[in-house]
Amino acid sequence: MRIKLTKEAVDQLQKATRPVRISGELVGGCGMTVEYALWLDEATPQDQTIQVEGLTLLLDPETIAYIGSETLTIDYRPQQGFRLVTPEQIVAYGLSLKERWG
Repeated sequence: MRIKLTKEAVDQLQKATRPVRISGELVGGCGMTVEYALWLDEATPQDQTIQVEGLTLLLDPETIAYIGSETLTIDYRPQQGFRLVTPEQIVAYGLSLKERWG
């Protein structure tokens, strides 16, 4: 997977104290709904680790499958938070960077 970061996203993600996990989790409901999050986390053996702009980004195989695209752009807008965007769609918006277990 190729990840692009906008300048605004880089500025915000550089504040991270640990690697940033892009997480997609299948949640209940009528159909396939995926809830995305950005976590401060540590790598696991199954993760794909991607270095971009001096930042370490982590994705597990399920999240990569849910995104369903070879390219993902992470953007940040001050009033809206982070957005995950593929060439085909806006995957998620309104995300904030959070501690995984806190």
